[in-house]
Amino acid sequence: MKRLLPILLALIMAGCGPVEAVPAAEEEYAPPPTATPVPIPEPTPGIYRASIGVIGDILMMTSQISNAKQDDGGYDFTDSFRAMQPLFESVDIMAGNFEGTFAGEEAGYTQPRPEAPAPTVDDPNPKQPYQEFNAPDELADNLKEVGFDLLTTSNNHAADKGLEGLFRTVDVIKAAGITQTGTFKAEEDREAPCLLEANGITFGFVAATFSLNRHDGELGDCTWAAARLYDEPERLEREIARCREAGADVVIAFPHWGQQYASRQNSKQEKTALWLANAGADAVIGSHPHCPQPFDWIQTEDGRKVFVAYSMSNFISNMSVENTEYGLFLRLDVEKSTDGITMEASYLPTACIRQKLTDGRKIHQAVPCWEDAEKRTGLEPLGEGDGRKAEKAYQHTTDICGRDAAKLIDWNEEYDKQA
Repeated sequence: MKRLLPILLALIMAGCGPVEAVPAAEEEYAPPPTATPVPIPEPTPGIYRASIGVIGDILMMTSQISNAKQDDGGYDFTDSFRAMQPLFESVDIMAGNFEGTFAGEEAGYTQPRPEAPAPTVDDPNPKQPYQEFNAPDELADNLKEVGFDLLTTSNNHAADKGLEGLFRTVDVIKAAGITQTGTFKAEEDREAPCLLEANGITFGFVAATFSLNRHDGELGDCTWAAARLYDEPERLEREIARCREAGADVVIAFPHWGQQYASRQNSKQEKTALWLANAGADAVIGSHPHCPQPFDWIQTEDGRKVFVAYSMSNFISNMSVENTEYGLFLRLDVEKSTDGITMEASYLPTACIRQKLTDGRKIHQAVPCWEDAEKRTGLEPLGEGDGRKAEKAYQHTTDICGRDAAKLIDWNEEYDKQA
């Protein structure tokens, strides 16, 4: 229709004779406006955010291993972590301290702690032997399945099954697809920085232990195989610096230190934390005391604020000494922008519950202890006694860790999904 209108108008004008043009009203001339250049905005600087979750000691003792044995002779530990899996999956990187070895079945799995030998004339006060830990290889695959990305292995049980057991532990963890640091199969492996990247932020990790439970001699000439906290401070400083040189935006140090069963850090831990912070660590996350210890923010010589968790306690074990059944899930939220790096800390108390399931199985499991008691559950709802233990874990841990250095993690529906 739009194309027919000009033709019809022409025919009408032709039939009516000439048409006088009507002069158009004069318009005042206005020159076209001069175009003002519009500046092209600079790109908005990128802001990157990533989170890392950390738990304490993963210990596999005799009854835990026995209860995880399957009818086919294999082992499955996944149910021990199912209640926590939604929290593991809520962070970009999940880390923990594996305290023990994967030395193989032939090396003997964890046995109860042996009694001290009888006194003799030559040794009237014999020392009680340390308990030695060795878990089935399936545990490594299970930890990967429930969400672990990093395991630290430098602790006082790293050499429980000798140098070969230490080497095999490294192999098994890496074969499961989990990054590992703190013990090493070759000196050049130790020289390579341990890095993980998430959402545009690169994290570097170092780990070191104060002791190897009198197994130092079993390392022979391979003293580099286990990072030591106090024996080689300059080397640990170089490892922190090497992470930074390799591009780490955030460096986290994992010292294995302190006094067992103590609910407060000692002065040596405080001095060591400050040393690690001044060496370049952005967070210091400790283990070994088997009990929760306080959080803090300390200031370095160059003015940085560094987060410290003095003890992450046990996460899962069969220990029953007072307060050793209470643990922590720690979350660090990191933001990177042109202004630098910022970090916020939050946490959730946990409890190690020994639960008998309706199908007759017995399992040790880590249970999240939310502020709302109704949200606290394991693989199955907690019984009255386990509910009281979860309440004690919540009260004790929040009394120790407070709400100033790190806030409590609030429950939301994301944590209610079934893994």
